[in-house]
Amino acid sequence: MSSAKSTITKAQLDKLIAESLELLKKDRDREILLRRYGIATGKTQTLEQIGQDLGITRERVRQIEKAAMIKIRDQFNHDHQLNDVLVAITDQKGGIIGFASLVTEVGANGSVKPHLSFLVKLNPRFTFLDKNDRHGDVLFLTEAYKENEVLKLHDELIATTKTLGKPVKFDKIATVIPGNHKKEALMELATVSNEMANLESIWGLSVWPEVNPKSIRDKIYLILKKGGRPMHFTEIATRITDLPANPKKVTTQAVHNELIKDDRFVLIGRGIYALGEWGYQAGTVADIIEEVLREQSPLSKAEIISRVLARRQVKTTTITLNLQEKTQFERVAKGMYQLKSGYTPQKNGRRTRGGRKPAKA
Repeated sequence: MSSAKSTITKAQLDKLIAESLELLKKDRDREILLRRYGIATGKTQTLEQIGQDLGITRERVRQIEKAAMIKIRDQFNHDHQLNDVLVAITDQKGGIIGFASLVTEVGANGSVKPHLSFLVKLNPRFTFLDKNDRHGDVLFLTEAYKENEVLKLHDELIATTKTLGKPVKFDKIATVIPGNHKKEALMELATVSNEMANLESIWGLSVWPEVNPKSIRDKIYLILKKGGRPMHFTEIATRITDLPANPKKVTTQAVHNELIKDDRFVLIGRGIYALGEWGYQAGTVADIIEEVLREQSPLSKAEIISRVLARRQVKTTTITLNLQEKTQFERVAKGMYQLKSGYTPQKNGRRTRGGRKPAKA
C-alpha cells in the first residue's frame, strides 16, 4: 500500500504521542509510559528498573501505567489519518495482522516500532496481543474479532496442520478451517505463530524439518528430497548455505560426517549420496551384485549392470571386473551369471562404512 507508506512519518508519530501524553497531569506518569514503551531511547524498561529509579514499587509502576493507558485510550481523539491508514491495512488483511507485517505495510523503520506499538495499543479500534511462547506480536480489529476467538483460531490452525500430517500449500490449510475467515487473516496468524513455519510457500508445524530444518542432517535430507536426485557432498554443503530457512554456512567435512552417520543417506558413488527411500543400497559393488543375484538368478551381464546402476553410481567396468574377479560369482551357459553354488553370505549380514548394516531399499 504505497499511499499508506507515504503518509506515515516519524514526525507524525511523535506529534500524536505528544498530544496523547498531554492528557496526563503528572510528568511522572508520562515518563513511565515513555520508558515502558522505549519511545525516547528505543529500549523498553522493566517495571523493576523504573521503580528503582523513581523510588516506588514495581507494582505501583504497573498501576500507574495501566491507569494512564486507560485514560488516554478513553479520552484521546483517535480520529486521525494514521488511524484510518492502520484500520484500512488491517481490514485488507481480514481483520488480523502481525505487528511486524503492519510495520512493513506502513513503511516504518525499526526506530519507530515503539511509537507505532504505543499508538496501536492506545487505539480502541484495535486489540494488541503481546508476544509469548506461542506467538509473536499480533493485533486485530475489535469489531471483527474478540481475543478468545483469535486464540481459538490459532489453536485450530495448529490442529488442522497436525491432522493433515505433512507440509502443504497454505490454501489447503485455510479451506479446512471452520468459519468465515479471510485467507489473509489466517496466514497472518500462521506467520506470527511460533508453532508453524513455512519454506518456499509450503507450510507445516515448526517441529517438522521439511519446513523448519535445524540440524545439518535435517537440511541434508531436505536438499536431497527437494532435488530428487543423488548429489555429491560438496554440492549438498553449498545448497545448505543457500537455504532460505535457517541459512548457515557449513563445511563440507561437517556435511560429510553427518552423511556417514545417518542411515537415511546412502553412498552410491565417489562422494555421491542418495536417499535410501529412493531404492538405493549401501555396500560394495560386489554386495550389490550379490543382492541382485539373490533376487533373480541367473542374469546376463547387461541385466546385472542395469540393475546395479539403478542402485549405485559406478562405472560399468567396475561391475564387470567384480563379476570376473570375485569368487562368489560364476559364469554359466550363454553369458549368464549366478552366485556360486554353495556360497554362503557373511553370517551377520553385509556391513557398510562405520560398521553399520546397510539401509534397506
